[in-house]
Amino acid sequence: MKRQFALPVGAVAAMVVLTPTVIRTRSAPWAAGWTVILLGAVCLLMLLALVEHLTSPVDQPEADTREA
Repeated sequence: MKRQFALPVGAVAAMVVLTPTVIRTRSAPWAAGWTVILLGAVCLLMLLALVEHLTSPVDQPEADTREA
């Protein structure tokens, strides 16, 4: 992963670490919302990684297709 994913991955990692604490609060709606946000963030990171994988890098030129 590239450097631009550092902040979102760190946020998701912090949420994963805090999830047991949230579940122990015994507030079902709050815990459910937390879980939905966490799953949405994970899905968003996976989508960003897929888009980055499928797109060609901007700074590299396309393959040279000139005939010799």
